[in-house]
Formats: sequence, C-alpha cells, structure tokens
Amino acid sequence: MNIRGTGEAGDRSRDGVLQDRLMAAALVTTAAGVVVRELRGAGAPPAAPGRIARVGGRPLHLVDRPGRAPTVVLESGLGLPATVWSWVLEQLRDDTRAVAYDRPGIGWSAAGRTEPDGARYPEHLLEVLHRVGAQAPFVLVGHSVGGLLIRIFAARHPELTAGLVFVDSTHPDQYRRSPGQGAGLPLFRRSLDRMITRTASGLPVGDGVAEDLASLPAGVSGLTRQAVFRTSSLRAARGELDLSQGDWARRAASLTPVTPCPVAVVSAEATYEQDPAYPGLEQELGALSEVSRSEIVPGARHGSLLTDRSHARRVTGAIHWAVDNARVVTPPGETPSPPSPT
Repeated sequence: MNIRGTGEAGDRSRDGVLQDRLMAAALVTTAAGVVVRELRGAGAPPAAPGRIARVGGRPLHLVDRPGRAPTVVLESGLGLPATVWSWVLEQLRDDTRAVAYDRPGIGWSAAGRTEPDGARYPEHLLEVLHRVGAQAPFVLVGHSVGGLLIRIFAARHPELTAGLVFVDSTHPDQYRRSPGQGAGLPLFRRSLDRMITRTASGLPVGDGVAEDLASLPAGVSGLTRQAVFRTSSLRAARGELDLSQGDWARRAASLTPVTPCPVAVVSAEATYEQDPAYPGLEQELGALSEVSRSEIVPGARHGSLLTDRSHARRVTGAIHWAVDNARVVTPPGETPSPPSPT
C-alpha cells in the first residue's frame, strides 16, 4: 500500500517517502470529500472485471489471458487486486499466457477460513492455476510483498519455477536492515487501522488524490479504487501485513543463492534514492541467480511501476526477458530430452 500524506504538496520528506514504501503497494487515499457506500464492509463490491473461480470452496477473482507456457503469474502487493496489472497484461506479447488474481479477502475474492500463511500459499497458488488451466513452468512476478510470496513458491517448487521477476520487491530483512522503514512500521499499522475504522463507518478515508490508481486504464481505475478501499479488503491487507513481517519473510529467506532460474529486478527510482538501505537489498535479490538483470526506472514510484503505462512497459520488458531466458523445467515423472545435435 502506498498512502500519501496530507502535508504540504510537493514537500515530501525522506520519512514520507519511506512511509510510502512501507505501504508496500499502490494504495492511495481517495479523492477529497468522497464518501462512497461501496467502501463499507457490508456493501457489495462493484462488479468483478475478471472471472470468478471457486478455490478452496470459496469465490476467487482472477484476470487472465490465453497463451502458451511458460505461464506468467502476477502476484500483487499488499491489499491490491489483480486489476493493478492491467497495463502489464495489455502490453505482454500476444502469445504470453498470464494469470493475475486477488488473494483471499482482497478485491473481489472472498476471505478464507484461515490466514493465507506461507505454509499453505504454494499449494493455494497451484490450485488457482489449476482451476484456470494454466500450465507449468511458471515465471513468477511479484510486486512489493508479492516478491516474498514468489520466493516462497520457488523455494517449495523449484521444479515448477522457470523465472522470477521482482518489482520494487520487499526483501525478507528490509524492516530490520532499513532504519527508516523499521521506524515507520508502527505508523503504517496505525494508518491502516484508522482507514479500517473509517470505511467501516462509511466515512472518507482521506483527502488526497488517488494519483496512482487513477492512472490505470479508464475501465478499471474506478473499480480498483472502490475494491481496494472496501473494509474487507483493508482488513485482509492488515492481516497480510503481520504475515509479511514474520511468516512470509522467514519462509522467503529460505530461497538462497543460487536459484537456477533467471531473475530480473525492477526498481522505482524514488525508492532507490530515498532509502539508503534499499540499493543493497535489491542487489541481493539479483544475486539469487547467476542469470540476472536489474533496472531502475527513472521517475517511477513504488506504485506507479504498475499503474503508469510507461513505467509498466519497463516491467513488461523484464517479464519478456525472463520468459525468453526461462529455465527449461521437466515435468515430474518425465525424462529430460537429450539436447538436439548441433
């Protein structure tokens, strides 16, 4: 989530930028004075722009596109639905199979019976992909805390993982090794708690302008903003925040160098410049593989990497690189084919 403060316009301190990073995605405050009943937890969400599948006995929302393997799997940041990947999905090559989905309780997906901890996550994701007929191997793309989740999957199922793309990704140790982010974490929790209280009462969540989400395609920007700020989505995001600090980070750290699949790292210039610890953490993500590339996107913020069309194009380029260099994965039970004669 990326909530902008209500201080003087254009005067964002380093602490303010670090708080943006702590929000872990592109969640921003709604336009001034807007009080929408859709934000109430008891209200119905707007019509789902994608399709609904039943996973674990509960409705789950996803957006996908046809194509061939490897399948690109898009894992969102904290509290964000699949529609934040709209520009990326639009810009992928025509033959690229891709799947983005809302985690339980987020967006248009129903909450699960239990918290989506790291132990269950890999099999949950496999069930999601099975429901839509997505074939292995998978190139996994994680934005923000989604970067922790794709590491968990790769550690559990290296045989199904053909590539990893980290988009301004959370590092397992970032809150311990970044003084600014560690100090801002309590403020982040309180801000999220206030938002939950206000939306549950039907009150506006802020007086800022939803810059990032408003930059999504016209057909999904408003729907995405409404879905993000529903009380149920915010509560799910609050639970994921706690998981990301403990269980997710610990399990993600089990993926240690060197994974045999290619790794791409895409960083926002704003985050890179404002957090002194961030460059080193991002370099460690690239070091997860001997086949890697890293890119800093000029002018990009944490959320705009997905919501700004031109910034999203750089993310799409990294995905294409990972697909083109994808590790050849042999399905379980099959024997690798001998190399073709040269």
